[in-house]
Amino acid sequence: MSNKLLNSQPSAKTTQSGDLAAEDLIIDRLATLSNLVGRGLARLYSVRFGLTISDWRVLAVISRYPGASSNAVCELAAMDKVRVSRAVSRLLDSDRIERRADQQDRRRCKLYLTEEGHDIHTEVVPVARAYEAKLVAGLTAGEAALLERLLASLEGAAHGMAREGFPMAVGLDPKAHGKPR
Repeated sequence: MSNKLLNSQPSAKTTQSGDLAAEDLIIDRLATLSNLVGRGLARLYSVRFGLTISDWRVLAVISRYPGASSNAVCELAAMDKVRVSRAVSRLLDSDRIERRADQQDRRRCKLYLTEEGHDIHTEVVPVARAYEAKLVAGLTAGEAALLERLLASLEGAAHGMAREGFPMAVGLDPKAHGKPR
């Protein structure tokens, strides 16, 4: 990719309808940034630890919330059930997590890190922190603090929108538009 393309700043291009061009939408820029960071981490985690990004995210949630169910992991990591299910299977197969029956509800299983899982988690965290430090190295301390606040605010808004459901999030009145077919 050329330096010109890499160094270009988003423009305020408008479409014929007067809206910002799609590539200038904050949500698209966040998605692109997430993909760029994810790609770099995916290579690093795969080569160094034999993990996918999904594996790591599931491992991190279980580390923070021992005994979480797969459904809880989906919610806590904001991941879909298929990705979580596949990551859980890989982590079980590699003996990095274990599944135990819930004592109160035998139909439900809880997930826990194994000793191998704890060891991998302990190895990955400093690598992830170093990657993050390099990513934000160009920011001043004030900018980094502002970024933290802005991300927290955006995460809060996204969680609120998820709780409302799509129609409410985009300002549609579900009663006025009838039921989805």
